[in-house]
Amino acid sequence: MLKNAKTAAGLVAVGALLAAPAGGLAAKGGNSESAKSKAKNCTTKTVNVGYQVKGTFVSAVADNPATTAVNEATITLKVTSANSHAAKSGEIADQSATQKGVQVEGATITVAATDAFTLKLEGYEGTDTPSVGDMVKVSGKIKLTKKKCAPAGMSTADRYGTPDVKKVTMTDKDADA
Repeated sequence: MLKNAKTAAGLVAVGALLAAPAGGLAAKGGNSESAKSKAKNCTTKTVNVGYQVKGTFVSAVADNPATTAVNEATITLKVTSANSHAAKSGEIADQSATQKGVQVEGATITVAATDAFTLKLEGYEGTDTPSVGDMVKVSGKIKLTKKKCAPAGMSTADRYGTPDVKKVTMTDKDADA
């Protein structure tokens, strides 16, 4: 009798395990649910991704403190590196058409006054001011349209919006006077 009870209990347990995945598939809805899932994922077609560019200082136009604008400064830099999103966004010109991918090293870009960025100066002492060759780091966000939500044939650069620069950090690299 004990042997039959163990066998019956084992069969019930196996039946429960086999029924659980089948119930899960039935509740999910099969293929029609995956179509709904893709549509749901495209309700938010754009995502904010990080945008970072590093380079060396070339020139700047200072902020005018007499105006009420938050920031009127512009900073021009020669690019030494950029993250993937910054390179693919089309904001930085490709420096080598023969090499695979976007080559950004050596390009010159200007962070426009239209961006309300915070300027952070590091290592400047007394009356020391930024000079050519100082390190510049540009940080912000850029909107990216999801690949699966973009129209067919849309280029990668066209899927990116305009960068929203949040912070520019300049670091003194020359000897202080």
